[in-house]
Amino acid sequence: MIYILVVLMLISLSILLYFAYKPYKNFRGVFKTLTSILFVSIALVGYILNNSNFTYFLLMLLGLIFSLLGDVFLIFEKGESSSMSKAFIYGVLSFSLAHIFFSAGFIYLSRFKLYTIGIACLLSFITLLILKSIKNVNFKGSFSYIVFYAFVISFMFSQSINLYFTGHFNNFYTLWITIGALLFVLSDLILAFNYFYKNCPKFMGVLNLLVYYIAQLLLALSVTYI
Repeated sequence: MIYILVVLMLISLSILLYFAYKPYKNFRGVFKTLTSILFVSIALVGYILNNSNFTYFLLMLLGLIFSLLGDVFLIFEKGESSSMSKAFIYGVLSFSLAHIFFSAGFIYLSRFKLYTIGIACLLSFITLLILKSIKNVNFKGSFSYIVFYAFVISFMFSQSINLYFTGHFNNFYTLWITIGALLFVLSDLILAFNYFYKNCPKFMGVLNLLVYYIAQLLLALSVTYI
């Protein structure tokens, strides 16, 4: 059943990537929502079939659900030239909550280390510094939200690294989680260019979707094996 859902998600993602190049916004929104529902379903079915760690499952499920909500909000993002829409802000907040739950799940499986806060601060600072230094990047009045989000996702990634090195689980599956977290970070960097860089190439939007959904697939599948 898990593998059937994975195949369905990949098919839905392929159709979504096709419509990302075509001017059929309604179809794009439908398949984006469907693909996101499928990664939530993969986590649910994975837990039901394997009766895996309930606390980890619950935290990851909440993270995936808030990711789904974030995806839905971004569908309605209007992309105004002077400021970000409320839909974008709600999307950022939804994904921030998702990363908080993901972080809690990773901390639950390992031990919290204080140095991970330092790593998160450093990663977010470097990322923001690079983005600010690039010409034609306009945050459209949402920089404070971006700063908060950059720290939250960097914290999530640092917890995934900590889990890999200190967790008491199969290193293959914890590496799976870390790769998923890294891809999530990369997808959001691509998304930042897509939203804030003037005349961003269209393929960047497609690349963002591809990397993002692979990240979510890896995180959702981790529920099955942890």
